[in-house]
Amino acid sequence: MEQPLHLAAGIAILTLVSIDFLLATIGAAPRVILSERLARGIFALLRRITRHRPARVLARMSGVIVMVLVAGFWVVGTALGWTHIFLSAPRHAVVLTQSAEEAGFWDAAAHAGHLLSTLGGAITRPGDTFWNAVEVLAGVNGMVVLTLAVSFILSTVQTVQLGRAFAALLHSQPKGAEVAPLFGRLADIVAGLNSAPFALYYSHGWAERRLPEALVRMARGAAAQGPEVENRFYELIADLPHLDLPEDNAARFEALRVWAGRQRLGPLES
Repeated sequence: MEQPLHLAAGIAILTLVSIDFLLATIGAAPRVILSERLARGIFALLRRITRHRPARVLARMSGVIVMVLVAGFWVVGTALGWTHIFLSAPRHAVVLTQSAEEAGFWDAAAHAGHLLSTLGGAITRPGDTFWNAVEVLAGVNGMVVLTLAVSFILSTVQTVQLGRAFAALLHSQPKGAEVAPLFGRLADIVAGLNSAPFALYYSHGWAERRLPEALVRMARGAAAQGPEVENRFYELIADLPHLDLPEDNAARFEALRVWAGRQRLGPLES
């Protein structure tokens, strides 16, 4: 290799992004991945923007903004990793098709983009047989990223829909209605949020459609219906992403309120 630093940087970037991507899409590990930290930072910025102004418009767009930027991180990171790998052997990995001249950074980046997107038609080509074989890996990598990313986005949107439906159902209940019959649906939603934690960043212009507000309301209802119901409720939500529950029920309710406040744009209305 003529440029070992490019090779080391490319492998490091590709490994980091690939592990993060796989943990997010099929690993159900919301607390340990870099993209989740990125999403939390983006949402925190949106919260700061809406702290002293109406949040209805941004609330409808927040999830889309977060998902687009996270997907961009995965795509750009993967392309950047392969670009550095191709730059590690500039006279062999990628050359210009017509002149066979050495490719520069942007040529290598465009070449990686064509391979990852499986578009073809680039004005560059591999310089020898070895790099022609390596490019097969880049193409497979691109197909995996695109396929799993689309599946993950669909799963996230489905979780958002389930959460909003649950919030609407809970808010339609008459005051004092039993909440225990809804525990089965609650367990499904918590499990879904662990597989698709980015669903929490899809806010809504109506408080009646926001899952965090609904959970606060449900906690009040569970507390009013006795310690057994209340304990079951907190056991079911204990695995929510980013929620750390203390032992005492009163402290649990306050922890839930704080958690709900971090998952919304605009004032908490429950």
